[in-house]
Amino acid sequence: MKARCIVVIGLMVFAAGCSSSKPTVTPSTSTSTSTTVSPTSTSTTVSSTVPSTTVSSAKASQQFLAAATVSKAAYHTWRAAIKGLATVSQAIGPCDTYAAALTNLDNAISRIAVTGKTETDIRTLVADDSAVIKNLEAVKTVTVAQIRKDEAQLIATGKTAISAGDVVRSDLGLPPS
Repeated sequence: MKARCIVVIGLMVFAAGCSSSKPTVTPSTSTSTSTTVSPTSTSTTVSSTVPSTTVSSAKASQQFLAAATVSKAAYHTWRAAIKGLATVSQAIGPCDTYAAALTNLDNAISRIAVTGKTETDIRTLVADDSAVIKNLEAVKTVTVAQIRKDEAQLIATGKTAISAGDVVRSDLGLPPS
């Protein structure tokens, strides 16, 4: 039953991690000059901002998909490893590996140069993935009975991450997972 819960959570996280879209690059630079004149001195200040680059949705999608591809492979490996497990100790290694892959996914998508709603939605997905990662890491310290008791909450946590992933997918112009 515990392995089943882990599988359900994994499916949810996998779906959340499969969203992406292609970004575009829009460079922007600005320079300003101001001159101050007083009876005894004149000063001129020139300030320039470093060009800021926001990637297009096409480029963001590509970056997201690249990160999700690695996570997806880790998910499939994890899923195959835990399918027939009967004990918690057999699940620890696969859960740790998958949790690490999700952590890497979240780190990668957090660096995608997007703004506004997409940036906020990526932050939400990362936070939701964190709850799933926490559940995967908790396998080391819980019993099968505890997982059965918490099954509904574990499934809900995974579904929340999937929904957040679908929102990001939508932001990036990708189909839902």
